Amino acid sequence: MKRVVITGVGAISPLGHDWATVKARLQSGRNAVQAMDAWADYEGLGTQVGAPAMPFELPAHYNRKTTRSMGRVALMATRATEVALEQAGLLGDPLLKSGQVGISYGSSSGCPNNIADFGRMLMARTTEGINANTYIRMMSHTAPVNIGVFFGISGRIITTSSACTSGSQGIGYAFEAIQSGRQLAMIAGGSEELDVSQAAVFDTLFATSTEHNASPELTPRPFDAKRDGLVLGKAPVP
Repeated sequence: MKRVVITGVGAISPLGHDWATVKARLQSGRNAVQAMDAWADYEGLGTQVGAPAMPFELPAHYNRKTTRSMGRVALMATRATEVALEQAGLLGDPLLKSGQVGISYGSSSGCPNNIADFGRMLMARTTEGINANTYIRMMSHTAPVNIGVFFGISGRIITTSSACTSGSQGIGYAFEAIQSGRQLAMIAGGSEELDVSQAAVFDTLFATSTEHNASPELTPRPFDAKRDGLVLGKAPVP
């Protein structure tokens, strides 16, 4: 069995976009949960808090041609992967296109906006506004596929879509692929958008935090006797 190590990390998260910043804010107990004002428009939705990713800028080479198949979830995943590859010293390395590097990446779903596009198609019974990229942005494997195309990666691509464990499962499969010698290196992680439709899913499961809508800084509190549920967030972490 081969030894497996982590050589680079990247993130676009509610706590920052580099590990040093994220680590410092975690250690200081910083809470990135905030009120989601737009969610108040949805009747019956109990949770009104979330943890959106901090604003970020894309380099110039993220243009219409290179991103036309990306929804927000894939776009964030690709940019975070680029940061991780740069940290690992692999950005632009021929190894990426050698077939010895693969991807194991998880998401619960694709871009919610494009899922809604297909919903409108079914309701209106017309394909107007639907094109080839609509599905590519919507599919649950949109993040690993777009990462692979963007960086020219030709090794194995593993998609993990298992709700809250999608990202950690992706890391696990990547570990096994390297340990077994089937791949020399793997890009691993997960990416999720923050959308009201996802909040509604967990709301109907009675799993969301609803008691701190007016005090988002006090939730979530998973190890507290007064915990009242989870809070949805937005971040890709390879």
